[in-house]
Amino acid sequence: MPRLGHKKSRLGCRQCKARHVKCDELRPCSNCARHGVPCSLVTWDPNAPQPTASVSSTSTGSRQSEPEEAGHSTTRSLPAPMPSVHIDYRHDSPNPPIRDAKAASSTSEGSSPASQPDQYPFLTSFIHQAEVSQSDLWLRDLELLHHWTIEAYDELSQRDDMRDTWRVEAPKHAISHPCLMHEILAFASFHKAYKLPTEQKHQYYTFGIHHQDLAIRGIRQKLHNVMAHEAAALLATSTLLTLSVFASTGYEAQLTSTTTSQDAIEGILNIFSLMQGMGKVVALAHSTIRDSFIAPMFKDAVELIPSQPMLLELMQHIPTLVTFVEGNRDLPEVEQKVYLATIAHFEPILQMAIQPRIDNRELRFLFFWPLHLESDFLNLVRRRHSGALVIIMYYTTILYASEPRYWFMDGWGPRLMRTCYEAVDRSWMSAMQWPKSFLNQEKMFVVLADLLRRREASDAQAQALGAHLQPVSIPHRQPAFYEETSKAPISQQSSATRHGEQKPNTYANNPSANPPHPEGR
Repeated sequence: MPRLGHKKSRLGCRQCKARHVKCDELRPCSNCARHGVPCSLVTWDPNAPQPTASVSSTSTGSRQSEPEEAGHSTTRSLPAPMPSVHIDYRHDSPNPPIRDAKAASSTSEGSSPASQPDQYPFLTSFIHQAEVSQSDLWLRDLELLHHWTIEAYDELSQRDDMRDTWRVEAPKHAISHPCLMHEILAFASFHKAYKLPTEQKHQYYTFGIHHQDLAIRGIRQKLHNVMAHEAAALLATSTLLTLSVFASTGYEAQLTSTTTSQDAIEGILNIFSLMQGMGKVVALAHSTIRDSFIAPMFKDAVELIPSQPMLLELMQHIPTLVTFVEGNRDLPEVEQKVYLATIAHFEPILQMAIQPRIDNRELRFLFFWPLHLESDFLNLVRRRHSGALVIIMYYTTILYASEPRYWFMDGWGPRLMRTCYEAVDRSWMSAMQWPKSFLNQEKMFVVLADLLRRREASDAQAQALGAHLQPVSIPHRQPAFYEETSKAPISQQSSATRHGEQKPNTYANNPSANPPHPEGR
């Protein structure tokens, strides 16, 4: 019997039905408008017959898939398939955010998807909406591809060979690999949203989500049987997808402040699961991509790369954390072993990231360390155990260091650090003094990021005018604390004061002295 005063919604949108929430049947409905996703009441007729799950979401994808399916009945030879990627993913993965993950999983798998377990939960968590028919947006896609080739690609590497790979080679190969093309357009859209005024951000964020969902569905279909000629494109797609997920989930966190939205800890756990899942795919495909268009990704830079002192600073504070964990008599022995094993992965990853010809140092650490995390530690993080959260706080210090240079990391450091700090028992206070000090220095990182953007804008204007200026002291897209031999006052202050340390610092007291940068030298 229906409840008194309750009107059952029978013509609600598919998004609300999948989420089991009441739809007000507006066009678009209020729920979809609030979450910033296309509403099926605008783009979909509920009385019309629906296509089957095997139909691709774009006409291009359908045309691309037909030759592959028909290839089984012809005599033309196909590239040898790589071993099937049946990832034994941990079933204790974080709860997915409030998105239509179930519907997305159903529409992207093969026959009888409802009866099959989700083999790729690390991807499902980041699908935002059910697969719906979209109008032809090719003009917008051309705009995004143009933005990629003139600006967005330039944020991915300091090296000329890698920048050429992303700008020229990646779009060329994306023509025959739709999932890579969709992810390129998603990354470009998020980048454009980041640079635009607030009132214009949301439409490009929505375009980015649209292409990110299509890229994820394309990856899921390919993972069943990875062909050798597709491995490089899948690796390039997964690389951009991880960066785009940082951007999209960060933007969602800025928009939503309700209790139903995921917090920063759930968000980083979802990203860790994505990194681990795609890491296994990369490991399987590694041998086939050494001679592909993304081969420069696996080679060291020819020239020395400016160092990142924050990596060395993290390494210097790890012994304090180890000492505290070893001396904590209140910790169960099993939990203590998990913490020590997890902390032990810091140093080898940091040593790799500080090598003199390694680019994207911060990203190397941020992406490689989570690949070594065991399910026991992830469960402790999920249950908000203080020791696990303190370790995450140490990891988060490099998120702070990455924000001034990498736009897609914007806001992640302060948000994750504060969420962890508020959940940690105060008995761990002495162990988290150093990472906690970053909470008092958020404005300093904002100043550095603003300084970097202003310097880049000034350089771009000078080049456009043909001005012959002296080289600036700040390296390409890097803030002052990246400099190997800095003379800017803000760099001098950052080394000694950005973490609120009271110990003497000869560099801070003597502006003429060079800061110590043992990395790679």
